[in-house]
Amino acid sequence: MKKVHIDYFFELFEKGSIPKIFHKIEYYEREGSSANPDYDNELIKNPDKVYSIFFIIDYLKPVLDKSLFNVKKISQFFKGYAIFLDGFASADAYIKYRFRSNAKGIRRRVKRLESCFQITEKTYYGAIEKEEYQDLMNSLKKMLIRRFEQRNDVSQSLLRWDHYMDMYFSLINEKKASLFVVFDRDIPIIISLNHHFRQRLFSAISSYDIDYSKFSLGSVEIYKKLDWCIANDHKSYEMGMGDLTYKREWCNHIYNFEQQIIYPKKSVSATISANIEYIKASFKEFIFKIAYVRYKKYKAKRKESYTPDLHCEASPIEEAKYDQKYPVIDYESKDYAFLRGSVFDFLYTSIEKVSDVNVVEISKERKTYLIVGKTKMQKMVFENAKKGDT
Repeated sequence: MKKVHIDYFFELFEKGSIPKIFHKIEYYEREGSSANPDYDNELIKNPDKVYSIFFIIDYLKPVLDKSLFNVKKISQFFKGYAIFLDGFASADAYIKYRFRSNAKGIRRRVKRLESCFQITEKTYYGAIEKEEYQDLMNSLKKMLIRRFEQRNDVSQSLLRWDHYMDMYFSLINEKKASLFVVFDRDIPIIISLNHHFRQRLFSAISSYDIDYSKFSLGSVEIYKKLDWCIANDHKSYEMGMGDLTYKREWCNHIYNFEQQIIYPKKSVSATISANIEYIKASFKEFIFKIAYVRYKKYKAKRKESYTPDLHCEASPIEEAKYDQKYPVIDYESKDYAFLRGSVFDFLYTSIEKVSDVNVVEISKERKTYLIVGKTKMQKMVFENAKKGDT
């Protein structure tokens, strides 16, 4: 008796198809169902396999011919996180419902970013040129490297980067995936790769320029993508598995994934094989529960042990009065790129426009600088600053 293992979540969102053994999927609550165009009658006529199908989503439930098959179900340890968009006319409407009084804080961050910088956004969905695709993917890779170095962590996406580079170009042009980008002037500061399945978006790989982190770009990304989803008649915004605080805060639907062991009713050997598979899968879930607690403690310890290479002492923001003999430097250049984060933090706090800000160098030896805006300024002293640090 053959065994077939299928990742249901992967099949739906990354392949854009329903496993052939299911003749339809049922949607959440009153949304009805959809037939599976890939349904394979031969699998039903000649049931000779045991299927172990995992990461099944509760709001996209697969439907099986139960006259021929038995099913054993296991609630999986990992949770999934989604935002259902039915009934919401905009991202503002959703955050008002979800965050109540705190919704103003999210809108404030978005407006603060747009007031300090020249912000534009674009979603590549159905058309993208090869050269632009490669440039944006390279920018996303750099963002991921910096972000995970900052977190003292390893990005699983980077381990499969060549595969993603090859895969997404055609998917975007086929409207099976999209690339969402927020620009400051012509420079991407947020990039997100998303899959699309029947008007449902799955946010797969995202990152941002950590120099803008004061502006809560993670929240900005979700807010703007929600607006896009609603404007483009998408029913849900899926964040996938992974128990992270921001997912719990944003999502209005949190669910457990399910694993199903499917086997033909009239086969004794299939019944034995399915029971063995059920025991193995149940034991694996038990081990996950134990291992995950230890893993979370290990991750927390790694974060605590991380110390940045560059330390900065920032004086309080004050009225802009300084000796104009000091030379103005280009903080966007490679030699002074370590200043960008401090400049953008200053912009956020002082609500200055980037076009009105200059950086002057008080002492090269002591690595002391003034960030000067239209009405305010701030003194910064760096320790262990090296030219070329980014």
